Amino acid sequence: MTTVIIDTRSTEAKKILEFLKTTRYAKVIEENTPNDETLTAMKEVEDGNVNSYGSVHEMMSKLKKKSGV
Repeated sequence: MTTVIIDTRSTEAKKILEFLKTTRYAKVIEENTPNDETLTAMKEVEDGNVNSYGSVHEMMSKLKKKSGV
């Protein structure tokens, strides 16, 4: 068995991947990797850097105040 990693950001790479999906000898296993922004947010939650509110009204009030609305 051989593993091939294809960076599908280019059109050519997407075409190669689509071709491989049509063959009977290749099995494509797609792995969804979170982007940098999501990874940063996940790390913040793991570190306990979260906000908590007593109610939706309290949360909305603080968000509106923070955004200047």
